[in-house]
Amino acid sequence: MTWITALCFSAQEHDLPFLFYTLATAIFYLSIYYAAYEKEPPLIRSIKQKKTNIVMIGADTLRSDRIGGNGYPRDLTPNIDKLRIQGVRLKTCITPLARTAPSIASLFTGLWPQNHRIRDNYPSEPDCQLPHASLIDILNQHGYLTAAISDWCGGDFAKLSFNFSETSVAEDQWNIKLLLRQGPSLIRNVLSLFAKNALGKRFLPEFYYLAGATLTSQLGRECRKYLARCAQSSQPFFINLFTSTTHVPFNSEYPYYNLFTSRDYKGESRFIMTRLASPEEVINKQEKSSEFFDVPQIINLYDSCVKQFDDEVGKIMDYIDKSGLSDNTIIIIYSDHGADFFETGCWGQGNTLIGNDPSGKIPLILKGPGIPQGIEFEPITRSIDVMPTLLELLNIPRPENIDGTSLVPHIEHQTSPELFAYQETGIWLGKIPGLHPRQIYYPNIVELLDIPNKNSGTLVVNEKFYPDVIYAKNRSIQNQKWKLIYIPTYDGPIYQLYDLETDPYKDVINQFPDIFDKLKVLLDTHIANDPVKPAPQQ
Repeated sequence: MTWITALCFSAQEHDLPFLFYTLATAIFYLSIYYAAYEKEPPLIRSIKQKKTNIVMIGADTLRSDRIGGNGYPRDLTPNIDKLRIQGVRLKTCITPLARTAPSIASLFTGLWPQNHRIRDNYPSEPDCQLPHASLIDILNQHGYLTAAISDWCGGDFAKLSFNFSETSVAEDQWNIKLLLRQGPSLIRNVLSLFAKNALGKRFLPEFYYLAGATLTSQLGRECRKYLARCAQSSQPFFINLFTSTTHVPFNSEYPYYNLFTSRDYKGESRFIMTRLASPEEVINKQEKSSEFFDVPQIINLYDSCVKQFDDEVGKIMDYIDKSGLSDNTIIIIYSDHGADFFETGCWGQGNTLIGNDPSGKIPLILKGPGIPQGIEFEPITRSIDVMPTLLELLNIPRPENIDGTSLVPHIEHQTSPELFAYQETGIWLGKIPGLHPRQIYYPNIVELLDIPNKNSGTLVVNEKFYPDVIYAKNRSIQNQKWKLIYIPTYDGPIYQLYDLETDPYKDVINQFPDIFDKLKVLLDTHIANDPVKPAPQQ
């Protein structure tokens, strides 16, 4: 309307230069708008395929307790709940390391972190070459189109050697060259608002992918475009969509950020979790306690993000149903890890393993051919079990040397696989609240990280400190009821035992010596099998 008014005014005044300028400017902006505009794909009815497809839909930092049926007071996930009712939910699925790169490496290789060698978010270039064939490699060999779609949180899908046949992800999340290209946080945040489109993706990928702006609707639409394309082909497909929707700083799009925030709220976290809008701020604030943050409002923002993710899941599921793909497609809802909102004394994920740590438990829902309906699978499972489970559902032999086990027979017969889940902590970005006062530390993140390949610019853990990082990790073993934690301190190892069913945050090691002795043997053996053997620090 503004352009039309300006054109009419210049025509009435017979101001030809102004008329020409206004018309040219309008054409320029309209050209940019239409070049960047992305339409929803048309609905394509699928060609009958002989093999089963897989669509994985994940959200970084999605807590398991936000999914319906867990007693959470807010109804955030009606669309995911439909899948849960139509399929199987693994109610106690544990990721072995609650950081993105190690977690997805375990998910897609079926290996413990010490065996696939991705122990943090800053792996070396040699370690990015995974030691065994991933789930993606195997599906490629069986004729699948394999595609990864993500924003800044999913750079590891291209960085690690999963070998997707097609990727639409960030080049690298932790790369000094890409971080410097984005400039100061103010410029980065402003430009990212104008780069969330096709032109930004093509010409300003650093701002499209890496500036921290959520791309939930853009990624969902891209997923549906893949589905439209795959529906026209007889080739089976594996599509992995992974979004940063529920990741800090919890900046959902309009109108979601207004869903749970009071209208009279006057704090600084009105639209976003402030002071955590950049990697620098995340590092600087890692040591802060709950008093530093407006935790109730942060939870409001987080829940808004969960609701936005669920709505996008609904749009994707609606397209799958209407295109006729649902009868021949396995749908999986997942996350890489959850989040701590100071239940363990700190915020974030993968920092401690205390008790019923919410960051180590992930939502895992499967629905589709060969999967029973309406099952809430209570026994403990691990993310490393997903790969062998999917391969059995697809009638594809599993590799010999993986740590996970197929859950198919146990789900079918409602029997417990009697599994133990091992976990380890990630790299601390500072002196984390909640850690043991004598916890072993290593240099801070600035000194710890190195750039061995100046051409690539990838940030990695300095090799001289790597053994110290591994040695300082807390470790744990747990089953459905018990969790034993190993804490390396300057005075020697300390163990803590938690009864997850009775009081999940109370150390009861002195009350149950027999349980401690049994679990200690298993945990010590797991630690002894770690290929990195650093000398203890004094």
